[in-house]
Amino acid sequence: YEGYDILTDEKVVDAEYSVPDPQTPQEVIGYYAQLIANDLKLPSQFAHLVPKVRAFFEEKAFGRRVDLEQPAVLRAMSRNMAAEAVRRAFRTALKDVLIETVEPELLAPARALSDSDPFPYSRATYAAKKCVFNLVPCENRFEQAFARWLDETEDVAAFAKLPEQFGFSIEYTDGSANLRYYYPDFVARLTDGEHWLIETKGVETPEVTFKDQAARLWCENATALTGTRWRYMKVRQEEFERLRPSGFAELRVWEV
Repeated sequence: YEGYDILTDEKVVDAEYSVPDPQTPQEVIGYYAQLIANDLKLPSQFAHLVPKVRAFFEEKAFGRRVDLEQPAVLRAMSRNMAAEAVRRAFRTALKDVLIETVEPELLAPARALSDSDPFPYSRATYAAKKCVFNLVPCENRFEQAFARWLDETEDVAAFAKLPEQFGFSIEYTDGSANLRYYYPDFVARLTDGEHWLIETKGVETPEVTFKDQAARLWCENATALTGTRWRYMKVRQEEFERLRPSGFAELRVWEV
């Protein structure tokens, strides 16, 4: 275990702990049920999953009915291969009944970023004039440079880096149909009243495609429900640094 000071990022704890082997099948079953509940974003269903996980190991996992109290069976249940098998089986069985497409609707009134509670931050920041926060929290140097660019660009009226503490996220499903949450990087309002969600990317991953689709759909739904024009773009670091745009209009080629 390693622990770091939140302000200085200095390591203050460095310790090793031994994890004992499970002694009963109940321990293993409870552990797997919790993992599955977390995988499916349904922590409240833990109690309902426990008997299902037990039945899976007793009747299906070994190709025949087994006694979970047998030491050899308990050891097999505790292996990494068994963990992946049970999680995959439950995800496959439940994903189609957990995710349902519904018509979009406004469930809550709009929230202002200025209502965010203060929060500590130990990484890079930028003191912007057009941001409601006194400092823009930046996860890397590219975000810091982009925040500076937004602050200095004339056709940007206001912007903010969206902190996770604000709680804004967009639901999406990944390539395995798992429900996940995407937290956009920036939000910007232009002088013409147009609103943009902006993702700054350094390296592309397979997951990005699903996030892009979800963000674009969110903007379409938000526009239809609120009457305010929302759009989404993805700004890649290499392309941004090569283009050196002088105004926001030049970024529109990266709209998704």
